[in-house]
Amino acid sequence: MEELSKVIEYTSVKSTTTAGDVRSLCKQALINKYRAVCVNSGFVRFCQEEFKSNDDVLIVSTAGFPTGGGSFNAKVYEAIKAAEEGAREIDFVLNLGFLKERKDKEVRNEIKHAVRNTKGLAEVKIIIEAPLLTQEEIVRACTIAVEEGAAYIKTATGFNGETTEDMVKLIRKTVGNNAKIKAAGGIRDMEAVKTMLKAGADTIGTSTLIKFDEA
Repeated sequence: MEELSKVIEYTSVKSTTTAGDVRSLCKQALINKYRAVCVNSGFVRFCQEEFKSNDDVLIVSTAGFPTGGGSFNAKVYEAIKAAEEGAREIDFVLNLGFLKERKDKEVRNEIKHAVRNTKGLAEVKIIIEAPLLTQEEIVRACTIAVEEGAAYIKTATGFNGETTEDMVKLIRKTVGNNAKIKAAGGIRDMEAVKTMLKAGADTIGTSTLIKFDEA
């Protein structure tokens, strides 16, 4: 069960998240031997202090979260700042409006600069928000992200619908072994975790405390 716990990125990214919530998040991640905690960028330094140089749990931060509609410079700067403060992975929301308007050059430019400007500090996960996309859009977003060096495709923010097994399978078929997959959105128990891993996910983002040792 410990092996399963190592795929979990325990998450608290709501607008109402408090320092107390994040403190509890970090504590439970350590107790349950999770892979990572995922927080909004304003809490990265706080997590560093909570872990006190303990490297057992990674810190994951967000950029452009949750809409992806912020300015290019603001989103990239947020990614850089979070990486400088200790985040080892950045969940970066692409601009869905650009994608749907087929402004692939603009989509590509955001991803390219996020990846290049955090290189050596953090890996970048591109959040494609699959529940809001057609199959063609999922394939196009994933293809661009991989071509620009994204380490992961993340299925969703969790704010706009749930990730399905078929979405993960399509992403895996598209990226092959060129990127990892973080499945997130509606994953609340061990059965769902196993389903997503079987479909091709490498890591799981969830705000639900899953205790594998009790299964």
